Amino acid sequence: MNYFDFAVAVGIFLFFIAMVLTLSTNYFSNIYSLTRTSEFRSVAESLFKPIFGGKGIPENWHQDSSVSPVQIGLAEDLYLVHFLVKEDTGLNRTNEPVIAHIIFDENCQNESWNNTIRMYDEDNKELNIKISNTTFCTSQYLNQSDITWEVNISANQAKKYYLYYSPDDVTNPNYPSLSYNTSSWIPSDGDAWTETTADWSREGGTSGTPTDDTVTKIRGNSSVNITDTFNAYYLGLEYNPENNINGINNSWYLDVWLYVDDFTDLNYIYLMVAHNMTSYVYTTFSGLISGVWYHFERQLDPSLWTQFGIFDAAEGIDRVIFDMYNSTPDLTRTLKIDGLHFKKKSLEIKTFPEEKINAVSSSKFDLLKNLSYDEVRDTLSGNYEFRIDVGGDTYGEEINQLTNVGCYESPQIIEYKNGTIKNIMARVCVGK
Repeated sequence: MNYFDFAVAVGIFLFFIAMVLTLSTNYFSNIYSLTRTSEFRSVAESLFKPIFGGKGIPENWHQDSSVSPVQIGLAEDLYLVHFLVKEDTGLNRTNEPVIAHIIFDENCQNESWNNTIRMYDEDNKELNIKISNTTFCTSQYLNQSDITWEVNISANQAKKYYLYYSPDDVTNPNYPSLSYNTSSWIPSDGDAWTETTADWSREGGTSGTPTDDTVTKIRGNSSVNITDTFNAYYLGLEYNPENNINGINNSWYLDVWLYVDDFTDLNYIYLMVAHNMTSYVYTTFSGLISGVWYHFERQLDPSLWTQFGIFDAAEGIDRVIFDMYNSTPDLTRTLKIDGLHFKKKSLEIKTFPEEKINAVSSSKFDLLKNLSYDEVRDTLSGNYEFRIDVGGDTYGEEINQLTNVGCYESPQIIEYKNGTIKNIMARVCVGK
């Protein structure tokens, strides 16, 4: 071997040695980097759970900006009630109002701030709702109420709806009024007959006159009111339109809201539906609570009422009468009627038990962003740099610029300060 061949051999040998050293260095460097990334991802996961799964210590740390939290937690209680609405009569329903009575907080633990009530359909579209007939625990915390919303559903279809509420203080949504205009009702808005005292007259009593009550009502502008002293043991209201109410048969339902200011010493309320005053059906009910609206709904099938003559709603409804009866005259009482209408069979509503779920509180996250990063880092992660991402809104360092970063993310539900409920992606990233 000459010197030239030896030099070439040595050069090739040194080249391969350099390549081996470079590859080894890169390999072990990558191993170190992967180890660090795995470490940061593990730390991010361990931080994620208390941040998004806990309320913090104290739990109400966001309500007092002068108090520094011992532990950061962004969770709040969010309550969910599922509804299943079914159409089983073979009719297409448009703008069909449905009502569900919800007990939000049976033991009054301040779980349901009234501004937080939100309804969503299957497509996560927020719906216009009306809250009525409410009972409060304290201040604006609801005990129970009726929730009304409009349903558009095809024949023999079923749809799901989701009602959310929480104890957080959010903005009032100020929904517009519901339309209450559907072909399944007569009148179609279900309220026109009690928006005016036209065609209404006093039954019994002494000298009272039907008036519009624009304050104590269920919906629309007013209810029909009579305040008077009993005469001959009864007092009430009669709806007697100039023309018969047609387009109805015995498969339809009478739907109405009734209110009595003071049921003390009253025996019962008598409700009669007549055609041509030659035949009618009637019912009585008693034991009502004073000053509470009651929703009455019953099919016109005579077997469900007491019948006089051969009642047939298809011949035209002549009048509807509501009378309060008492064994002693001279009582003064008030009766109110609202939303009187006839309708086809109601949509079937199934209400499922309340669920309590964890949600991100936007109020807590907003206050977190006002706290010192160094203070929060000391509380959360010690020497690690971190960033918290809530649906694209972030708090913390721009640690993506660091060499080694580990993240942990998971879908969460958030309640925004305007009350909107939304699914978002929450993330915690950690690096050094």
